[in-house]
Amino acid sequence: LTDLVRCTVVAEDLREVEALITRLHSWSVVGLAGVVAMNEEGSEEELVELNTDDSRNMRVNAIKNRFDPRYDDASSGGYRDLSVSVEVGWVMREGLVSFERVRDWEALECQRHIC
Repeated sequence: LTDLVRCTVVAEDLREVEALITRLHSWSVVGLAGVVAMNEEGSEEELVELNTDDSRNMRVNAIKNRFDPRYDDASSGGYRDLSVSVEVGWVMREGLVSFERVRDWEALECQRHIC
C-alpha cells in the first residue's frame, strides 16, 4: 500500500525546499545523488553525497522534482512542487508502534509502509 499518509510542507522559497531535502537526507538511508542545489555563489551544483547509514528509520524511495526547469508545467497551470515518497518499518510491542532502523527490518519482520 502506498499514499495512506500524506502531509504538506509549505516553503517560502527554494532555499527552504533545499533545507527540507537536506533534513530528509539526514534522517534517511538514501542520499542526494542527482539533486541540484544553489551554492553560496549563486550557481548550481550537484549534490552527490550518498547516505548508506542503515541505522536510520526511513528510506527515501522516490522524489518527483517539479521545480526542475526541464519539467513542463503547462499541464498543471504553472503549479510546481516536490513530492517525496518514504518507507518506514515498524513492529507492535505491548500495543504500541515502534519504528525500527532500516537494517533491522528483515530480522524483526517489520511491517512496512510507503507514504
